[in-house]
Amino acid sequence: MRIAYVNQDAGVAPSKKKGAVVHVEAMRKAFAGVGAEVLALDIVDDRELVAELDRAHQRAPLDLVYERYALKRCAASTFAHSHGIPHVLEVNAPLADEEERWRDGARAAVDPSRERELFGRAMRVLAVSSDVERYCHDRGASVERTVLTPNAVDPDLFRPRDGDAGLRSALVPAGRLALGFHGRLRPWHNFPMLVAAMQRLIERDVPIHLLVLGEGEFERELAQRIDPSRTTLLGWKPHAEAAAIVACTDVLPLTYSAAEPCYFSPLKLLEGMSAGAVPVVPALGDLTRVVRHEHNGLVYTADDLEALVESISRLQRGPDLRNSLARNARAMAETHSWTHIARSVLGLVSAENAP
Repeated sequence: MRIAYVNQDAGVAPSKKKGAVVHVEAMRKAFAGVGAEVLALDIVDDRELVAELDRAHQRAPLDLVYERYALKRCAASTFAHSHGIPHVLEVNAPLADEEERWRDGARAAVDPSRERELFGRAMRVLAVSSDVERYCHDRGASVERTVLTPNAVDPDLFRPRDGDAGLRSALVPAGRLALGFHGRLRPWHNFPMLVAAMQRLIERDVPIHLLVLGEGEFERELAQRIDPSRTTLLGWKPHAEAAAIVACTDVLPLTYSAAEPCYFSPLKLLEGMSAGAVPVVPALGDLTRVVRHEHNGLVYTADDLEALVESISRLQRGPDLRNSLARNARAMAETHSWTHIARSVLGLVSAENAP
C-alpha cells in the first residue's frame, strides 16, 4: 500500500523537539514496518503540498492519504476527495479550543463550513481520547466513522532496564525511589503539584529522587523548594537515549488538574509503563482507561496532594506491590503499540475498498 503521510502543522516540523514529532515519526515507521510505502510530506503551504501529492500520485497511484489534523488545513482532504483516494484524519487535540485557551486565539477562527467538510468526508477520523472524539463529532465527523485511537508506544524501544545498573546509578543515588517526568514542560502538566509532593515526601524522610528529562524551566519551578541533591535534570535527548533514561525511573506521577480539560492521551504515560515505571494518575479524562487502580498503577483524586503523596509513599514502602504493578503496566503497554494502530488503519482501508 502506498501512503502519503501529511503533516501541515509548522509546530510539528521534523526539526522540533516535542512529543508530537515523536508521534509522527513513530506512525510513519509503523506503517513502513507493516509493509507500506510511506511518503513523508511535512509541507505547510497548501499549493506546494498539492503539487507534491499530484506528482506522487502520477508516479504511482496513492492508496491512502493519512493526515495529521492542523488548523485551517484542508488541502490534503480536498486532493484525496477529488482523486477518489481514501483519506484518514488523525486528530490529536482540540486545536481550536487550545488556541483559545492557551494562546491568543488568533489562529482559532476557522471556517466552520470547511471544518465540517474536512471532518465529514474523511473515510475515518482517529481521535486520541473521548473528549477529542466529541470535538470531532461537533465538527461534522460521523459517529460511525470516528474511531477512538489512543496514543501508543514502541515496546521494543521502551523496555524495563536489564541487569546493567550503570546508567541508573549515574542518575539516581542508591537507595532512593526514582520519580520520573519526561517531556516538554507545559502549564497543563501542573508541575508545581509534583514539586509540592516532593517537598512533603522529603519532609517525611521518604527516600525519593526526581529524574527530569526534557525541555522547560524546571530549575525555576524547583528553586528554593527542593534540595538540588534530590534531583537530576537532563535536557532533551534523542528518543532512543530517552528510552533508556525513562527505564531508570520507578514511578511516573502525573499531576493534571481538574481545573483544566483533560483530553490527553499522553505519550509519556505508555512510555513510562512500557519501561517498567508504575503510573500514579489522577482520575481524569481517559487516564483510568489505561491505568487500573492497584492492577497496573495507582489512581488518586485529582488535585488531592495528600492522596498523591500517600500513593508514592505506598509504592516506596511496598516493593512487592511496586514490582507487581510494574509488570502489569508493561504487559498493558505491549498491547498498545504503534504497529497495532498501523495495522488497524490499513485494515480499515482494505475493508472500505473491498467489493
